[in-house]
Amino acid sequence: MNAKEKSLNRLYKARVAHLKWVNTIKLLVSGLNVDKSHLTLPIIQDSEVGKWYYNEAIQFSQFRSQSVLSEMEILLESMFNIYAKIYEIYFTQKQSTLKSILGMKNNTLNRHEIELAGRYYEDIVKISDEFKSKLHTLERQMMAMQENEHALVSHFEEEEEIVTVVSKKKVQVAEEESNYSYGPRSR
Repeated sequence: MNAKEKSLNRLYKARVAHLKWVNTIKLLVSGLNVDKSHLTLPIIQDSEVGKWYYNEAIQFSQFRSQSVLSEMEILLESMFNIYAKIYEIYFTQKQSTLKSILGMKNNTLNRHEIELAGRYYEDIVKISDEFKSKLHTLERQMMAMQENEHALVSHFEEEEEIVTVVSKKKVQVAEEESNYSYGPRSR
């Protein structure tokens, strides 16, 4: 697989991750039990699409994609700001004073919170549609780029991998040296 194909493949994976994220939020606000581990904290960089955006996509700003990437970042931030509100509704412990004194947990949401989460989800869907449109624009720009431009982006990635491999080798050598026995000791 050449560098261009790898870049496009990672973009497709980021798109799928984004769709899964939005669908998981849909299940949550629809009242279905969703495992909290399926949803990241409301921090962009912890999400799969955020990792892709900040580790790879942003590197394409050195070419013709700076405008669409800055628009994508604004949309990502907007979605995660709204998602933070949904996350707070569903995953922060809200207990009434009386129930906490009696040792009872209040895990049920009231009607207002459910409706509010639904409205927040609708806002995320609208922004998500814009974000997917920007992903398509970026995809077209990436397809129009030459292979050597994609190779420049993957070059950064390869350098990072090389540094990681070299660091691991140094740790292994240091461990081997510390375990080395210099022979019997005479007294």
